[in-house]
Amino acid sequence: MARDFTDISVIVAAYQAAGTITRTLNSIAGQTLRPKEVVVVDDGSTDETTEMLQRAKGRDSRIRIIRTSANGIVSALNTGLAECKGNYIARMDADDRMEKTRLEKQLEMMIQNPELDLIGCRVEGFTDSGIFPESGIQYQSWSNSLISHEQIVCDLFAESPIVHPTFFATRELFNKIGGYSENPWAEDYDVILRAYEKGAKFGKHPETLLRKYHAPGRLSRREAMYKRPAMFEAKAHFLQVFGWLKNRRGVLIVGSGPTGRQAAQSFENRGVKLLGFVDNRPGPPDRYVKGRPAWGFPDLPPQEFLEQFRDVLIVLAIGDSSGQRAFSELLQKNGFVENHDFVRVIYNWPPASRCST
Repeated sequence: MARDFTDISVIVAAYQAAGTITRTLNSIAGQTLRPKEVVVVDDGSTDETTEMLQRAKGRDSRIRIIRTSANGIVSALNTGLAECKGNYIARMDADDRMEKTRLEKQLEMMIQNPELDLIGCRVEGFTDSGIFPESGIQYQSWSNSLISHEQIVCDLFAESPIVHPTFFATRELFNKIGGYSENPWAEDYDVILRAYEKGAKFGKHPETLLRKYHAPGRLSRREAMYKRPAMFEAKAHFLQVFGWLKNRRGVLIVGSGPTGRQAAQSFENRGVKLLGFVDNRPGPPDRYVKGRPAWGFPDLPPQEFLEQFRDVLIVLAIGDSSGQRAFSELLQKNGFVENHDFVRVIYNWPPASRCST
Protein backbone atom coordinates (compact mmCIF):
# COMPACT_ATOMS: atom_id res chain seq x y z
CA MET A 1 0.00 0.00 0.00
CA ALA A 2 1.37 3.41 -0.95
CA ARG A 3 2.31 5.84 1.79
CA ASP A 4 2.72 9.61 1.65
CA PHE A 5 5.87 11.33 2.81
CA THR A 6 5.85 15.07 3.19
CA ASP A 7 9.59 15.71 3.03
CA ILE A 8 10.55 14.62 -0.51
CA SER A 9 10.39 16.93 -3.52
CA VAL A 10 10.92 15.40 -6.96
CA ILE A 11 12.26 17.82 -9.56
CA VAL A 12 11.85 17.25 -13.29
CA ALA A 13 13.14 19.48 -16.08
CA ALA A 14 11.12 18.93 -19.26
CA TYR A 15 11.75 20.12 -22.80
CA GLN A 16 9.93 18.75 -25.84
CA ALA A 17 8.95 15.73 -23.75
CA ALA A 18 5.41 15.12 -24.98
CA GLY A 19 6.21 11.54 -25.98
CA THR A 20 7.64 10.48 -22.64
CA ILE A 21 6.51 12.76 -19.81
CA THR A 22 3.29 10.85 -19.05
CA ARG A 23 5.06 7.54 -18.41
CA THR A 24 7.64 9.35 -16.29
CA LEU A 25 5.02 11.02 -14.12
CA ASN A 26 3.05 7.78 -13.89
CA SER A 27 6.13 6.04 -12.50
CA ILE A 28 6.42 8.75 -9.83
CA ALA A 29 2.72 8.54 -9.01
CA GLY A 30 3.06 4.77 -8.59
CA GLN A 31 5.73 4.99 -5.89
CA THR A 32 5.24 2.96 -2.71
CA LEU A 33 6.33 6.13 -0.88
CA ARG A 34 4.70 9.09 -2.54
CA PRO A 35 6.55 12.42 -2.45
CA LYS A 36 5.29 15.70 -1.09
CA GLU A 37 5.37 17.24 -4.54
CA VAL A 38 6.59 16.82 -8.10
CA VAL A 39 8.00 20.10 -9.39
CA VAL A 40 8.09 20.07 -13.20
CA VAL A 41 9.83 22.92 -15.00
CA ASP A 42 8.67 23.13 -18.60
CA ASP A 43 11.66 24.81 -20.20
CA GLY A 44 9.91 26.49 -23.13
CA SER A 45 8.56 23.39 -24.86
CA THR A 46 6.79 24.02 -28.16
CA ASP A 47 5.32 20.54 -28.60
CA GLU A 48 2.43 19.12 -26.55
CA THR A 49 4.45 18.86 -23.32
CA THR A 50 2.43 21.64 -21.66
CA GLU A 51 -0.87 19.96 -22.47
CA MET A 52 0.39 16.59 -21.24
CA LEU A 53 1.51 18.19 -17.98
CA GLN A 54 -1.87 19.82 -17.44
CA ARG A 55 -3.59 16.49 -17.91
CA ALA A 56 -1.21 14.83 -15.45
CA LYS A 57 -1.83 17.58 -12.93
CA GLY A 58 -5.54 16.92 -13.22
CA ARG A 59 -4.88 13.35 -12.11
CA ASP A 60 -2.32 14.17 -9.39
CA SER A 61 -2.53 17.37 -7.36
CA ARG A 62 1.05 16.92 -6.16
CA ILE A 63 2.31 18.01 -9.58
CA ARG A 64 3.35 21.66 -9.73
CA ILE A 65 4.08 23.07 -13.19
CA ILE A 66 6.45 25.98 -13.74
CA ARG A 67 6.70 27.22 -17.31
CA THR A 68 9.73 29.23 -18.39
CA SER A 69 11.29 30.35 -21.62
CA ALA A 70 13.90 28.01 -23.06
CA ASN A 71 16.83 28.95 -20.81
CA GLY A 72 18.53 25.55 -20.63
CA ILE A 73 18.85 22.71 -18.16
CA VAL A 74 20.80 24.56 -15.44
CA SER A 75 18.36 27.46 -15.28
CA ALA A 76 15.41 25.05 -15.27
CA LEU A 77 16.84 23.00 -12.42
CA ASN A 78 17.64 26.06 -10.32
CA THR A 79 14.14 27.39 -10.93
CA GLY A 80 12.75 24.09 -9.73
CA LEU A 81 15.05 23.92 -6.71
CA ALA A 82 13.87 27.35 -5.59
CA GLU A 83 10.30 26.02 -5.59
CA CYS A 84 10.97 22.73 -3.81
CA LYS A 85 9.67 22.55 -0.25
CA GLY A 86 11.03 19.17 0.82
CA ASN A 87 14.19 18.54 2.83
CA TYR A 88 15.10 15.77 0.39
CA ILE A 89 15.46 16.45 -3.34
CA ALA A 90 15.05 13.60 -5.83
CA ARG A 91 16.00 14.21 -9.46
CA MET A 92 14.22 12.71 -12.41
CA ASP A 93 14.52 13.18 -16.16
CA ALA A 94 11.42 13.63 -18.27
CA ASP A 95 11.92 10.39 -20.19
CA ASP A 96 13.01 7.86 -17.53
CA ARG A 97 11.05 5.51 -15.30
CA MET A 98 11.36 4.97 -11.55
CA GLU A 99 10.96 1.51 -10.14
CA LYS A 100 8.02 1.68 -7.72
CA THR A 101 10.20 1.39 -4.59
CA ARG A 102 12.86 3.91 -5.62
CA LEU A 103 11.93 6.79 -3.29
CA GLU A 104 11.17 4.47 -0.39
CA LYS A 105 14.49 2.66 -0.63
CA GLN A 106 16.62 5.76 -1.21
CA LEU A 107 15.00 7.54 1.75
CA GLU A 108 15.55 4.46 3.92
CA MET A 109 19.23 4.43 2.93
CA MET A 110 19.62 8.12 3.82
CA ILE A 111 17.92 7.68 7.20
CA GLN A 112 19.99 4.62 8.05
CA ASN A 113 23.21 6.39 6.98
CA PRO A 114 22.81 10.00 8.18
CA GLU A 115 26.38 10.87 7.18
CA LEU A 116 25.36 10.65 3.49
CA ASP A 117 24.54 13.83 1.59
CA LEU A 118 23.90 12.58 -1.97
CA ILE A 119 23.14 9.09 -3.17
CA GLY A 120 22.15 7.43 -6.40
CA CYS A 121 21.15 3.91 -7.37
CA ARG A 122 21.99 1.39 -10.02
CA VAL A 123 20.36 1.91 -13.40
CA GLU A 124 19.32 -0.12 -16.40
CA GLY A 125 19.16 1.53 -19.79
CA PHE A 126 16.56 0.99 -22.48
CA THR A 127 15.92 2.23 -26.02
CA ASP A 128 12.97 2.25 -28.42
CA SER A 129 14.67 -0.30 -30.64
CA GLY A 130 15.84 -2.56 -27.85
CA ILE A 131 19.42 -2.17 -29.12
CA PHE A 132 21.69 -0.64 -26.50
CA PRO A 133 24.96 0.96 -27.67
CA GLU A 134 28.17 -0.65 -26.44
CA SER A 135 29.40 2.66 -25.01
CA GLY A 136 26.21 2.91 -22.97
CA ILE A 137 26.62 -0.63 -21.67
CA GLN A 138 30.19 0.06 -20.60
CA TYR A 139 29.36 3.32 -18.83
CA GLN A 140 26.35 1.75 -17.12
CA SER A 141 28.44 -1.23 -15.96
CA TRP A 142 31.19 1.03 -14.65
CA SER A 143 28.78 3.37 -12.85
CA ASN A 144 26.81 0.46 -11.37
CA SER A 145 30.04 -0.97 -9.93
CA LEU A 146 30.58 2.11 -7.74
CA ILE A 147 28.50 1.72 -4.59
CA SER A 148 30.35 3.01 -1.53
CA HIS A 149 31.63 6.53 -0.89
CA GLU A 150 35.19 5.21 -1.19
CA GLN A 151 34.55 3.59 -4.59
CA ILE A 152 32.82 6.70 -5.92
CA VAL A 153 35.59 9.03 -4.75
CA CYS A 154 38.27 6.69 -6.12
CA ASP A 155 36.81 7.11 -9.62
CA LEU A 156 35.79 10.74 -9.16
CA PHE A 157 37.96 11.98 -12.03
CA ALA A 158 37.37 9.02 -14.34
CA GLU A 159 33.86 10.22 -15.25
CA SER A 160 30.68 11.37 -13.53
CA PRO A 161 30.15 8.44 -11.12
CA ILE A 162 26.45 8.91 -10.20
CA VAL A 163 23.78 9.02 -12.92
CA HIS A 164 21.98 12.37 -12.66
CA PRO A 165 18.31 11.25 -12.59
CA THR A 166 19.16 8.93 -9.68
CA PHE A 167 20.26 11.84 -7.46
CA PHE A 168 18.62 11.81 -4.02
CA ALA A 169 20.16 14.53 -1.88
CA THR A 170 19.53 16.63 1.16
CA ARG A 171 18.23 20.13 0.65
CA GLU A 172 21.06 21.23 2.93
CA LEU A 173 23.64 20.03 0.41
CA PHE A 174 22.11 22.04 -2.44
CA ASN A 175 21.98 25.08 -0.17
CA LYS A 176 25.63 24.58 0.75
CA ILE A 177 26.87 24.42 -2.85
CA GLY A 178 24.47 27.06 -4.17
CA GLY A 179 22.44 24.82 -6.47
CA TYR A 180 23.47 24.11 -10.04
CA SER A 181 26.13 26.18 -11.75
CA GLU A 182 26.51 27.42 -15.33
CA ASN A 183 29.76 26.01 -16.66
CA PRO A 184 30.94 24.69 -20.03
CA TRP A 185 30.74 21.10 -18.69
CA ALA A 186 28.01 18.75 -17.47
CA GLU A 187 25.89 20.21 -14.66
CA ASP A 188 25.53 16.93 -12.75
CA TYR A 189 29.27 16.22 -12.70
CA ASP A 190 29.83 19.78 -11.56
CA VAL A 191 27.44 19.26 -8.63
CA ILE A 192 29.27 16.10 -7.55
CA LEU A 193 32.69 17.75 -7.70
CA ARG A 194 31.58 20.90 -5.86
CA ALA A 195 29.81 18.75 -3.27
CA TYR A 196 33.00 16.74 -2.74
CA GLU A 197 34.92 19.98 -2.29
CA LYS A 198 32.48 20.84 0.53
CA GLY A 199 33.10 17.50 2.24
CA ALA A 200 29.96 15.68 1.04
CA LYS A 201 29.57 11.95 1.51
CA PHE A 202 28.22 9.85 -1.34
CA GLY A 203 26.64 6.45 -1.74
CA LYS A 204 24.56 4.38 -4.12
CA HIS A 205 21.69 2.03 -3.45
CA PRO A 206 22.76 -1.41 -4.69
CA GLU A 207 19.42 -2.15 -6.36
CA THR A 208 18.40 -1.08 -9.86
CA LEU A 209 15.77 1.55 -9.08
CA LEU A 210 15.74 3.56 -12.33
CA ARG A 211 15.22 2.69 -15.98
CA LYS A 212 17.25 5.14 -18.04
CA TYR A 213 15.93 5.98 -21.50
CA HIS A 214 18.52 6.42 -24.24
CA ALA A 215 17.06 8.38 -27.13
CA PRO A 216 19.15 8.94 -30.28
CA GLY A 217 18.79 12.73 -29.97
CA ARG A 218 19.13 13.04 -26.19
CA LEU A 219 20.80 16.12 -24.74
CA SER A 220 24.01 14.34 -23.74
CA ARG A 221 24.57 13.39 -27.39
CA ARG A 222 23.94 16.87 -28.80
CA GLU A 223 25.42 19.38 -26.39
CA ALA A 224 29.14 20.15 -26.22
CA MET A 225 29.01 20.41 -22.42
CA TYR A 226 28.55 16.63 -22.18
CA LYS A 227 31.28 15.64 -24.61
CA ARG A 228 34.76 14.49 -23.69
CA PRO A 229 36.69 17.77 -24.22
CA ALA A 230 34.28 19.60 -21.90
CA MET A 231 34.55 16.87 -19.28
CA PHE A 232 38.34 17.13 -19.43
CA GLU A 233 37.98 20.85 -18.78
CA ALA A 234 35.99 20.06 -15.64
CA LYS A 235 38.58 17.55 -14.46
CA ALA A 236 41.54 19.88 -15.01
CA HIS A 237 39.67 22.72 -13.31
CA PHE A 238 38.80 20.75 -10.19
CA LEU A 239 42.20 19.07 -9.95
CA GLN A 240 43.53 22.60 -9.60
CA VAL A 241 40.79 23.63 -7.18
CA PHE A 242 41.43 20.59 -4.98
CA GLY A 243 45.15 21.39 -4.84
CA TRP A 244 46.32 18.23 -6.57
CA LEU A 245 48.66 20.27 -8.78
CA LYS A 246 50.11 22.33 -5.95
CA ASN A 247 53.91 22.04 -5.72
CA ARG A 248 53.98 19.95 -8.90
CA ARG A 249 56.20 20.80 -11.87
CA GLY A 250 53.32 20.03 -14.21
CA VAL A 251 51.63 17.01 -15.76
CA LEU A 252 52.80 13.97 -17.68
CA ILE A 253 50.07 12.50 -19.88
CA VAL A 254 49.96 8.74 -20.28
CA GLY A 255 48.51 8.20 -23.74
CA SER A 256 49.50 10.20 -26.81
CA GLY A 257 46.45 9.48 -28.96
CA PRO A 258 43.46 11.81 -29.47
CA THR A 259 42.18 11.24 -25.91
CA GLY A 260 45.55 12.03 -24.36
CA ARG A 261 45.91 15.14 -26.48
CA GLN A 262 42.46 16.37 -25.45
CA ALA A 263 43.36 15.85 -21.80
CA ALA A 264 46.65 17.67 -22.28
CA GLN A 265 44.89 20.64 -23.87
CA SER A 266 42.60 21.05 -20.87
CA PHE A 267 45.61 21.44 -18.58
CA GLU A 268 47.42 23.78 -20.95
CA ASN A 269 44.26 25.92 -21.06
CA ARG A 270 44.79 26.51 -17.34
CA GLY A 271 48.45 27.35 -17.54
CA VAL A 272 49.63 23.97 -16.27
CA LYS A 273 52.99 22.95 -17.69
CA LEU A 274 52.81 19.94 -20.00
CA LEU A 275 56.00 17.91 -19.64
CA GLY A 276 55.17 15.42 -22.35
CA PHE A 277 53.47 12.15 -23.21
CA VAL A 278 54.30 8.52 -22.62
CA ASP A 279 52.74 5.32 -23.86
CA ASN A 280 53.63 1.75 -24.73
CA ARG A 281 53.77 2.34 -28.46
CA PRO A 282 57.33 2.23 -29.76
CA GLY A 283 58.44 5.17 -31.84
CA PRO A 284 61.45 7.26 -32.80
CA PRO A 285 63.30 8.72 -29.80
CA ASP A 286 62.79 12.25 -31.14
CA ARG A 287 59.00 11.97 -31.47
CA TYR A 288 57.00 15.01 -30.37
CA VAL A 289 53.26 15.57 -29.79
CA LYS A 290 51.88 19.09 -29.32
CA GLY A 291 55.47 20.28 -29.25
CA ARG A 292 56.33 18.10 -26.25
CA PRO A 293 58.38 14.89 -26.01
CA ALA A 294 56.39 11.70 -26.57
CA TRP A 295 58.25 8.77 -25.09
CA GLY A 296 57.28 5.34 -26.41
CA PHE A 297 58.27 2.00 -24.91
CA PRO A 298 57.74 -1.44 -26.45
CA ASP A 299 56.38 -2.68 -23.14
CA LEU A 300 56.23 -0.31 -20.16
CA PRO A 301 58.56 2.45 -18.92
CA PRO A 302 61.41 1.27 -16.68
CA GLN A 303 61.67 2.50 -13.09
CA GLU A 304 64.54 4.85 -13.86
CA PHE A 305 62.34 6.67 -16.38
CA LEU A 306 59.51 7.07 -13.87
CA GLU A 307 61.79 8.42 -11.15
CA GLN A 308 62.22 11.74 -12.96
CA PHE A 309 58.47 12.36 -12.62
CA ARG A 310 58.10 12.01 -8.85
CA ASP A 311 57.20 15.68 -8.55
CA VAL A 312 54.58 15.86 -11.33
CA LEU A 313 50.98 14.70 -11.56
CA ILE A 314 50.79 11.71 -13.89
CA VAL A 315 47.49 11.74 -15.82
CA LEU A 316 46.27 8.43 -17.22
CA ALA A 317 44.26 9.14 -20.37
CA ILE A 318 44.31 5.77 -22.11
CA GLY A 319 41.00 4.58 -23.50
CA ASP A 320 42.11 0.94 -23.63
CA SER A 321 41.31 -0.83 -20.35
CA SER A 322 44.25 -3.24 -20.47
CA GLY A 323 46.73 -0.42 -21.15
CA GLN A 324 45.25 1.72 -18.39
CA ARG A 325 45.43 -1.21 -15.98
CA ALA A 326 49.03 -1.99 -16.88
CA PHE A 327 50.16 1.59 -16.25
CA SER A 328 48.17 1.81 -13.00
CA GLU A 329 49.76 -1.37 -11.70
CA LEU A 330 53.23 -0.25 -12.80
CA LEU A 331 52.90 3.09 -11.03
CA GLN A 332 51.58 1.51 -7.83
CA LYS A 333 54.34 -1.08 -7.89
CA ASN A 334 56.88 1.76 -7.99
CA GLY A 335 55.36 3.62 -5.06
CA PHE A 336 53.12 6.11 -6.87
CA VAL A 337 49.84 6.64 -5.02
CA GLU A 338 46.61 6.81 -6.99
CA ASN A 339 44.69 10.07 -6.59
CA HIS A 340 47.80 11.71 -5.22
CA ASP A 341 50.71 11.02 -7.58
CA PHE A 342 48.60 9.85 -10.52
CA VAL A 343 44.98 10.09 -11.56
CA ARG A 344 42.78 8.33 -14.09
CA VAL A 345 40.73 10.74 -16.23
CA ILE A 346 39.04 8.07 -18.35
CA TYR A 347 36.74 5.35 -17.06
CA ASN A 348 37.36 1.82 -18.25
CA TRP A 349 35.28 -1.32 -18.23
CA PRO A 350 36.36 -3.74 -16.97
CA PRO A 351 37.87 -1.30 -14.44
CA ALA A 352 41.52 -0.45 -14.89
CA SER A 353 42.17 -0.29 -11.15
CA ARG A 354 40.65 0.41 -7.80
CA CYS A 355 42.15 2.68 -5.16
CA SER A 356 43.78 0.93 -2.22
CA THR A 357 41.88 3.06 0.32
